[in-house]
Amino acid sequence: MFVLFAGSVLAVKRLMKEAAELRDPTEHYHAQPLEDNLFEWHFSVRGPPDSDFDGGVYHGRIVLPPEYPMKPPSIILLT
Repeated sequence: MFVLFAGSVLAVKRLMKEAAELRDPTEHYHAQPLEDNLFEWHFSVRGPPDSDFDGGVYHGRIVLPPEYPMKPPSIILLT
């Protein structure tokens, strides 16, 4: 049980830092945690220029485990 708690504390510290770094969106991407769940994020990315995806905006969800960053997130593309 202590390992899970210690991992969660590490994850929260890391996610708070990453959320602060990504606070200001760019024209190419945006990512932020949900208001009520630091372990679930919404993101959007623009399609690369001169590609079949040019002009598109693609949305998704990032679900982070309590063991993050030692365990990878799940990424779900919604569009």
